[in-house]
Amino acid sequence: MMKKRLLALLAMTLVLCLQMNAQDDGKMVLKGMVVDSKTNEPVAFANLGLLGTVAGVASDMDGNFELRIPDKYAIHIVRISAVGYAPAEYKAYELRDKPGIVIKLRPVTYGIGEVDVYGQLLIYKKMLRNVVSHINDNYISVPFNYEGYFKYATDIAGDARTKEATVTVYDSKGYDRSDPETTFREINYKYNEVRRSEQPRSVLDGLTCLDDILLSDVVRNTRNVLDIVNSRDYKLTSKGRILYEGDSVQIIAYTLEKPTLSTSGTPSVTAYSGEIYINLRDFAVLKNVVNITSRDFTPLGRQLVAIDEKPKGEVTTQITSTYKRLRSVYFLSGVHITYSYEEEGNDVSGDMEFVTTRINMDTPTPLEGRTYYENIAENAAFWNSYTTYFEE
Repeated sequence: MMKKRLLALLAMTLVLCLQMNAQDDGKMVLKGMVVDSKTNEPVAFANLGLLGTVAGVASDMDGNFELRIPDKYAIHIVRISAVGYAPAEYKAYELRDKPGIVIKLRPVTYGIGEVDVYGQLLIYKKMLRNVVSHINDNYISVPFNYEGYFKYATDIAGDARTKEATVTVYDSKGYDRSDPETTFREINYKYNEVRRSEQPRSVLDGLTCLDDILLSDVVRNTRNVLDIVNSRDYKLTSKGRILYEGDSVQIIAYTLEKPTLSTSGTPSVTAYSGEIYINLRDFAVLKNVVNITSRDFTPLGRQLVAIDEKPKGEVTTQITSTYKRLRSVYFLSGVHITYSYEEEGNDVSGDMEFVTTRINMDTPTPLEGRTYYENIAENAAFWNSYTTYFEE
């Protein structure tokens, strides 16, 4: 009897191993790095898409990518593109089993220098108004879910900690700016899986901090350069045009003359400037980079005012938001936030990264509330097989 049980157990183990090998054998792994061909600096949020499918992935902040696709797509074209660069194309099999491959993208510009005259200012203000008036046409305007990978790293005087998570977001209205007062309240989210570099030490370690990512979606939210009501507070200049995916893209630099909470969305702000990339074919925003200087910082989020906090030096923050097209609409594809300041003689810095990995516009699942605090146990099996692979 014991022998029969042992044989049955061995047979089951063998079947499981064969199934796992069969699954692995049916996939090919494309792994490497995307860099600028002139500077060799990493290109963050570069899009790697398998033409003819919705399969794709975005490079992370270090330019690294990993895309797993079925073997049957070996001869399909992988297109690598990023705003400000000429796209590159490879057959999928050319990138297979080459984990050290470096893809170099060539910067592309064409010559319109920086201009700052009153006539041009009116043109750029009209361009921003066109962006806002086309939001319902260009972006998802129905309830939808999106899932993503979130990473939050902090370093306090050399004490570095990292938290990673998968997150599901539900937007009950989509990209609708008709009621700015309720925009932010129409978005809910939950944490699914979490991995930490070390065990939590305090209640603060359980804070999720995802609100900062949501607020960085300049198309979905107000209190940014697309707030037409406060457009007179911005100084606008041209930073030229670039060619992206065959379309002409205008780069508009902006500066707030007198930044306030109502115009910048950040309390205690002293300086606020950035660049917004607009596709001139359909007036869609492809990228926005904003630089913020402020007097305070709170770990509870940028939109909150710090009370009884320790004195801090000047806080500098940079936020990069990127958008990608799916079917006939655009969505938020990635956000990167960095900040740094000095507190009681110690250097403090933080790095947040969010990459959208899945969109569901057809059968979205409503969510109630937000996960402001989590104490989820790590699922090692999940993280061992997880990749930031985009799928519809």
